[in-house]
Amino acid sequence: MHTYINNTLIFMLLLSLFKANLVKAEEVQHFVNKLKDHYQDTLSIKAFSLNHHFLNKQYRDKNYWDFKMPNRAMSIRTIEVDLEKKHYYDNDILYFPGGLLFDRVQFQNNTEGYYYDKSGAFLGKAVIKQNMNRFDTVTNYLVMKLDFMAVRPLLEEQNSKKALTLIKDKKSQTTLVTHTLPSGDTIDYKFKNQPLQLISVNHKPLNGYFEYYDYQTTRGITYARVVHQHYNDATVPQYVTYNDSFNILNQVDPNRLKLPQGYDQELPRGDGKLFSSLLSEDLYLVTDSAGRRNSLLKVKDDKIMAFGVSGSTDLAKKIISFIEKEFPNKTLKSVHITHPHSDEISGLNLYAKQGVEIIADSYTIAGIKAHKAFSNDIENFKFRILENEQNIYGAKFYILETMHAKRQSFVHFDNAGIIFQSDFLHIPFDNTIPKVIPNYTRTFVDFVRNNKLKLNRVVGQYGNNNITIEVMNKAYDALM
Repeated sequence: MHTYINNTLIFMLLLSLFKANLVKAEEVQHFVNKLKDHYQDTLSIKAFSLNHHFLNKQYRDKNYWDFKMPNRAMSIRTIEVDLEKKHYYDNDILYFPGGLLFDRVQFQNNTEGYYYDKSGAFLGKAVIKQNMNRFDTVTNYLVMKLDFMAVRPLLEEQNSKKALTLIKDKKSQTTLVTHTLPSGDTIDYKFKNQPLQLISVNHKPLNGYFEYYDYQTTRGITYARVVHQHYNDATVPQYVTYNDSFNILNQVDPNRLKLPQGYDQELPRGDGKLFSSLLSEDLYLVTDSAGRRNSLLKVKDDKIMAFGVSGSTDLAKKIISFIEKEFPNKTLKSVHITHPHSDEISGLNLYAKQGVEIIADSYTIAGIKAHKAFSNDIENFKFRILENEQNIYGAKFYILETMHAKRQSFVHFDNAGIIFQSDFLHIPFDNTIPKVIPNYTRTFVDFVRNNKLKLNRVVGQYGNNNITIEVMNKAYDALM
């Protein structure tokens, strides 16, 4: 008797669960059909252009003027894309403090893709060849800026009963749809019910969370004009995007799918193996075959002072290993830091663990101490406060106030007539003079001239490590 009752109860429970799931599946399909009807005018779009601008927190740590009041960098971006042909053209103009401008382009046609620099500030006339998978990388992030493109994977799902689940919140009048991908990853779409609008997407494969605001209708297409983009669980959006205009295209402009005249030499990628060359007595240039990042080693007796060696943890590891191998009887005693941007200081913790002294002005030291990445071991850092015009082992330091960083130093080796600097002069390998010269370049050149510093060569931490006086003067004149 009890067994019969128990079996009956189990059967009734299973039946109720089956009915609940059946209703849920039907409700999901009903909602998906509702979405398809809502987005029907956009489902046929295969090629389009998007003009937008955005405030960029990703580059902030590399370009803020004052670490105490960091600003967002602004970018203006134009992109054309053909989803069927897998063509795209992407022009991104980044504006940095002090007037630095990076006008970069990447594109892909049927057979090749390239990246080049219209501004000439970083690559000159050189180009970087892209692999053909770049289209997917670019479009994966692009479509998340357009709500009606972001929902397409949801609308194109063929097995909605298995892959989609739905939760309705009557209190907030919202609907949450979870899309489980074949990989097991999930994408959560949250919609406002009345009027029907996408509120947010939690995209696990991209590790991104996207919020959509300010819906407007232009030329019959309704889309969010403001998008907040969060990555890696950030509470503050790394990007705040403003969609200025959207247009449907027949194809990407063919003229934009090829390199401009004069851009024909591929930038060497380098093998990553460091080597040194003697610039003057006890002064060594250290770089790799590509020469994109350059360092100097000043050797005095059994001690080594290093410049430009802490831009990343990877570089710091290589420099430490290089010194141990090439200068086995010498000890790295100090590292100079020009200013506290993240691309100058990210590898400092490795030197701190070895007791290496960090030489920098008081403002830069304060910026290093405030850097979150060092919060757990900042007590291990050994600092030496640098004073303006201080001379250490034949290396004379100058500290300037610029619009790139509130305090920014460089080092002058008088005997050799060599200056090592970072982010005062942006001169690419081929000595192309950039189209836009930042005002802090003028500050630097005026200082060198007014103080009549002996100069034969300027070594840049990034890019050109052999900037001549003639090229420096041409850059200055271009500013005028």
